[in-house]
Amino acid sequence: MEEATAEDKATTPENEFHLPGLSVLRDAVQNASKKVPPRNKLQQDGIAGMTTAVSSLPDGMANGLLAGVNPIYGLYACIAGPIVGGVFSSTQLMMITATSASAIMAGQTIGNLPAEDRSNVFFLLVVLIGVFQTIMGLLGLGRLTRFVSFSVMTGFLTGISVLLVMSQLPTATGYAPNGDNSILQTVDLLRHINEVHLTTVSMAVLTILLAIFLQKTPLKKFFALIAIAIPSLIVYFFELEGVKVVQDIGDISGSTPSLIMPPFSAISIDIITGAIAVAIVILIQGAGVSQNVPNKNGEATSTSRDFIAQGAANIASGFMQGLPVGGSLGTTAVNVLARAQTRWAVIFSGLAMTFIVVALSGIVARTVMPSLGAMLILAGIRSIKLSDIASTWNSGWKSWPSLLAGGVTFGATLILPIPTAVGIGVLLSAFLYVTQSSTEITLVELKKQSDGKIEEHKAPKTLKGNQVTVLNVYGNLFYAGARTLEHLLPKPENAQNPVVILRLRGRKSLDATLISVLSDYASILKDVNGKLYLTGVSEQVYREVMHSDKLRINGPVKAFRQEPALGLSTHNAVVDAEAWLLECEEKESDK
Repeated sequence: MEEATAEDKATTPENEFHLPGLSVLRDAVQNASKKVPPRNKLQQDGIAGMTTAVSSLPDGMANGLLAGVNPIYGLYACIAGPIVGGVFSSTQLMMITATSASAIMAGQTIGNLPAEDRSNVFFLLVVLIGVFQTIMGLLGLGRLTRFVSFSVMTGFLTGISVLLVMSQLPTATGYAPNGDNSILQTVDLLRHINEVHLTTVSMAVLTILLAIFLQKTPLKKFFALIAIAIPSLIVYFFELEGVKVVQDIGDISGSTPSLIMPPFSAISIDIITGAIAVAIVILIQGAGVSQNVPNKNGEATSTSRDFIAQGAANIASGFMQGLPVGGSLGTTAVNVLARAQTRWAVIFSGLAMTFIVVALSGIVARTVMPSLGAMLILAGIRSIKLSDIASTWNSGWKSWPSLLAGGVTFGATLILPIPTAVGIGVLLSAFLYVTQSSTEITLVELKKQSDGKIEEHKAPKTLKGNQVTVLNVYGNLFYAGARTLEHLLPKPENAQNPVVILRLRGRKSLDATLISVLSDYASILKDVNGKLYLTGVSEQVYREVMHSDKLRINGPVKAFRQEPALGLSTHNAVVDAEAWLLECEEKESDK
């Protein structure tokens, strides 16, 4: 009736300071130093890198505008993020680059500053974001993302994918819709469908058709670049009017970014709290992206290592006058769509962006926007995981909180600002966790059969006098779960001398709520001259019982430490309880 294995002892010396993320960082450096992949994979990664770099141009500049700074800073982020993030990230194909959510939040953080001070403080903010993310990674806090439920993450990622598609509809149609959010803008676009620019639409449709067709030809390695290049050449040579090109978004004829030293003297409470908020949103988004992009070589991913990668990328971006960066769902989808093979595709994307900004800015400036928008639409559609949606839907009827959490998060992502949607998702995950943990408590009675086997039976609702009842509990007994256990424990009613043995094997500690529940139950048993035994308790739990004001080791509660042998602790408690019952019977007979 007891677990056979004990916890492994720590191998780290007691006087050695250990950070969980240090081993993660060491693995990242070792992996980064591994040999270059085969030539065929490297060639495909180069093509994918160039594709993502070109597709990131308008989005990078638009993110600069969203943040309220020069659009060129968005391109600088598309240089620093992929190069540094690509080296350290455990999710090899995840593009760490500028995102709209981080740009908006960063812009809001410095929005109250004078225009002349905004740029320098902005880069300070980006560096601080990276510092906080790196610290979180080194502390191994990536494990906390496990508390964001699958249904919430599915709702968020699906919402981001749909949002990506809707956000590119104006670019692909040449119509600027009105509305406070993407849904209203899409509705306005559909209502004025007759006002779309037909030449723009035709270029977008041509791009999608080329992208689909070329993937079935020997040119499939170059399909994304060709699908973007052909419409751009058509617009250029035929001088088609009304079709927007990249240079209409902003001037990209800048030079390579120069290193700067952010004004650390400008650090304030608002800057620190703003940096922490943006850092958390970026990390949650990145965790959502990484779970949908498994490594092709089968290597496991590490969320804490991805934290470090995004932190290092933001520190580099801040010193290179770039926007905050993080795992981008849209650009990662383009990277996968372009048949990227290894992390070199991400690194090549940053190098390609450097080459573009320095040498090819004039050519890229003539890339047609409808083609870029069409590629992002195609990437957004392909990033929608119908199997994940079906899994959430099918399980939702059995567990309505999952369906509710996923649906609300999806709707919030479409309607509300992304940071708000992420916050709602986190709160819903916590609600879902507490709800399920508090209700999924099972209490069973263990009975020894004549052949020595132990059988589980439904726990009784009432206790019998002068009898030992052995109970085993399954589930999380933290907080609400302890209260659920309180209602499941059998009541003595009119029974005299009842003994309850409760197995607590595997419980590392007793929180205050569980101690209170056990104390109250022990008092109930004491009123009818009963006893409560706790068996299989760890050393930590034993110390908590010993030092608890409510649970007294020599009173109505008795604790038995866990033993290496399976069931020995509970067996010893049963022997002790039966001996005590014999004493009670002898006392009764002597009266």
